[in-house]
Amino acid sequence: MIDPDEREQAALRAALRNMAELMAEFGWTTRFADLTEAQALALATAAVDGFQEAMQTSAPRPDPEVPF
Repeated sequence: MIDPDEREQAALRAALRNMAELMAEFGWTTRFADLTEAQALALATAAVDGFQEAMQTSAPRPDPEVPF
C-alpha cells in the first residue's frame, strides 16, 4: 500500500490490534522465524481480516434515497 489515507491508516491500526492479541498468546519474545506455520498463518489472517473488517465498517453508507 502506497501512501495510505486516514481511513486505511485506521484500518492498519485495527489490524495491529488483532495481531497483538495473537502475539500475546505466542509470547512477545517469539521471533517470527520461530513461529509454526499455523501461527504464522493465524497472524497473517488476523492482519488481513482486521484490515478488511475495519475498512468495511468505515465505508460510507449509500444514500437510501438513491433508487439504484
